[in-house]
Amino acid sequence: MCTAFASAFSLLVVILVFDSTECQSLTAENIKYVVSQDKQNWIQALINCKSSGMELATVNSEEEHLAMEKFLKDSGHDLGYWLGGTKLGDGTYYWAPTGAKVVFTKWFVGQPDNGGLDLPPEDCIQWGMPSYSPKPTGWNDLNCNRSIQYICQTVDYCYAPNVV
Repeated sequence: MCTAFASAFSLLVVILVFDSTECQSLTAENIKYVVSQDKQNWIQALINCKSSGMELATVNSEEEHLAMEKFLKDSGHDLGYWLGGTKLGDGTYYWAPTGAKVVFTKWFVGQPDNGGLDLPPEDCIQWGMPSYSPKPTGWNDLNCNRSIQYICQTVDYCYAPNVV
């Protein structure tokens, strides 16, 4: 099993312990989620996750979507939550934690809608939309200044010994 031990002085040192018989590629099973108890705007959510050694959650496949959906359902979370996606900048949706373009999407019908002409722009991705769907399993675009709970994730990366 891949395990990381960290020691913090003025520099974070990470030692990886390898067991090549159990190394596997990145899958939804390597991702661990944490739902915040507090409500923050999107930028502060991004900062809080990073400060905790995690990232604001990303969803890059149907497999990851289903894993997050199961986690939220099994743990009783049924509100709207910030994900790490935004179109701040050039108007194209990107995952802020990785810089990768959002390719896989799970928008609710009619989303993203940018909130309409007379509302502030909706540039950040929200998982769920309780006012729209009682079972929040899709995405909504929301104004980044809104304060809502958020989902952080940590990924258990596994490297083959000959790669590092």
